[in-house]
Amino acid sequence: MRSLFVLCLSLCTAWLPAQESSDTIVKVDGSSLRGVTVTVFTLTSVKVTRSKEEVEIPPHQIVDIQWGGVPESFTSGLAAMARNEYELARQQFGEAATASDRPVVKAEARLLQGRAAVMAAAGDPAAAANASGAMRAWLSEFPDHWRVPEGMYLLGRALRLGQVHADAEATLKDLDNRAGSDGWGAIWNARAKYELALSLLEQGRAADARSSFQSAGGTADTALAAAGGQSAEMVAIKVNSKVGEGESLVFEKDYVRASDYFRTLAQNTDASLAAAGKAGLGEATFLVAVGANDAAGLRTAEIALAEACVLDTGAGDTAAKANYYLGRVVTALGERASQDWKNRATAYFNLVIRSYSTSRWVGPAKTELAK
Repeated sequence: MRSLFVLCLSLCTAWLPAQESSDTIVKVDGSSLRGVTVTVFTLTSVKVTRSKEEVEIPPHQIVDIQWGGVPESFTSGLAAMARNEYELARQQFGEAATASDRPVVKAEARLLQGRAAVMAAAGDPAAAANASGAMRAWLSEFPDHWRVPEGMYLLGRALRLGQVHADAEATLKDLDNRAGSDGWGAIWNARAKYELALSLLEQGRAADARSSFQSAGGTADTALAAAGGQSAEMVAIKVNSKVGEGESLVFEKDYVRASDYFRTLAQNTDASLAAAGKAGLGEATFLVAVGANDAAGLRTAEIALAEACVLDTGAGDTAAKANYYLGRVVTALGERASQDWKNRATAYFNLVIRSYSTSRWVGPAKTELAK
């Protein structure tokens, strides 16, 4: 009897109509359009069906899409990203791209797979090369997709991480130009300018980097004004750009000017900037002291870096940078720090890698651990 019931149930459900996907459109004004099926998702047109009626929504009104009816691997990929497990996320999104029968979801899964690959590539030039290849392929296949700005940004970042700086510079400048000409918004200008500044600094072009950091900070202010001050990412770019100006002086080994710059920044009434100033002051003090094997100077740097960790409100790379340099301070002091100095230093570097996985200090921390 049980087998007959199961057979009847399977025959009945086979004749049920397929359930439509239930996507949610999140708009700029904070409202949401639920229970729709997205069919077209490009820079010039977003089309959805709702109750068998097709509706077109201006692309500039959309902030994001929450996809419904996705493969389980897609949901698992999002969860892995939230846990900073980027390699697992990359694999899950790859499976989702294969499993989904919706072209718009396949494209989204491929983009997210590339995003995860870029995030996983910090400190690994070979992985960065693979990530940049994936993003080039995505942009070639989906040249008018709504997420092209992010695709260009991810490509530029992957190229920078892979140390292919000429291509990174060209890609990021193209993004900056198109963000202005195509009306993608100041947020993409700020992202492009900041990533470009990092690339210039890594090439040793400190003066050019300083100019780009200043431009990125100003553009982040513009984006913040447009968002009503509610953008943690733009606050982070604003803080990191201020830090970058000082780090360009550090790169030029002008430690006196760098120290003066960061000392002034540390007096800022904004807690995020004050913390960044302390971290920068600790950095400059450390670099002077380590070159002279000055234990007292190293202790002074240690205090400034510890204060930065206490003051940090979570914006920018401040805590990651401070913990990275605390590890280097302990390494430089050696047994003058403590008998278990190696374990302490390792703990600092691991903290950067595990707790600040999106930070640009992950690569340097991995390098220190490999020594």
